[in-house]
Amino acid sequence: MDPRTLALTLAIAAGWLSFNTLVIVGYFLFCKKEALGLAAGRDSFWLTVAGKRARQSAVSPRAKPSSVPVNESAAVAKPTPSAELDTAPPSSPPTLPPIASYSLFVIFDQPDVTLNQKIHALLQAWEARYDASLQLYIASGVTPQNPIRIANAYPPGDMPADEVFLEETNVLGGVSLIVEKPKRKRGFDKVQLGKLVELSEEFAALGGSILDEERQPASRKTFKNITGG
Repeated sequence: MDPRTLALTLAIAAGWLSFNTLVIVGYFLFCKKEALGLAAGRDSFWLTVAGKRARQSAVSPRAKPSSVPVNESAAVAKPTPSAELDTAPPSSPPTLPPIASYSLFVIFDQPDVTLNQKIHALLQAWEARYDASLQLYIASGVTPQNPIRIANAYPPGDMPADEVFLEETNVLGGVSLIVEKPKRKRGFDKVQLGKLVELSEEFAALGGSILDEERQPASRKTFKNITGG
C-alpha cells in the first residue's frame, strides 16, 4: 500500500473512532443527566409534600359551623340576683299597723291661762314627765312599761313643755289620755286602766266633759268596757 492510501485509511479510521467515541460519550452524558433529573424530581416532590404537610399541621384547623341552631335567648346572659337588686327601684318602707289602745278625751269648757295652771298642777301631782321627742306627758301609773300618755287633743297639736306651759299662746282646749290595750287584763293591767279613767275624771273636774273614742259623751258603761269591771 502506498503511503498516501495508508494515510487516508488511518485518517478515516481515526475519524470513525472519534465519531463513535463522541456518540458513546454523548449517550453516557445523556443517560446520566436523565438519571440525575429523575432523582432530583422525586426528591423535590417529597420535599414539597413534606413542606405542605408541615404548613398544614402548623395552621390550627378552623372550627366547622355547628348544624345545631343556637337559641339566642339562652345565649344572652341572665342578670345576677345582685344586679337585679341594684337596678330594681327602691321599695317604700313598710308601714306598721296602728297599736290598739284605749283612749278618752277631755274637752274643756273655758280654756285660759288659769285653767292651764290647774292642768299643769294636776300633771305634777301625777308625776307626769314631759317627753320632748313625742311632745306629750307620760304618767307611769302602776305599770311603767305601759304608761298613760297625755297629749293635746283640741285643737290637735303638741303639749307645751313645763317652762312654757303657762304662756298665753299655749292655752289648752282639751287633752287626750291613751293607754295601750294589754293582751290580757290581769292584776296591774286592770289597775292601770282604772288609773286612765280616774285621771280623765280629774281633768274633767277642772271644767270639762269626757268623750269616748267615737267622740261621744262617755258613760259608766264606757268606763266598764275599758276596765273590764
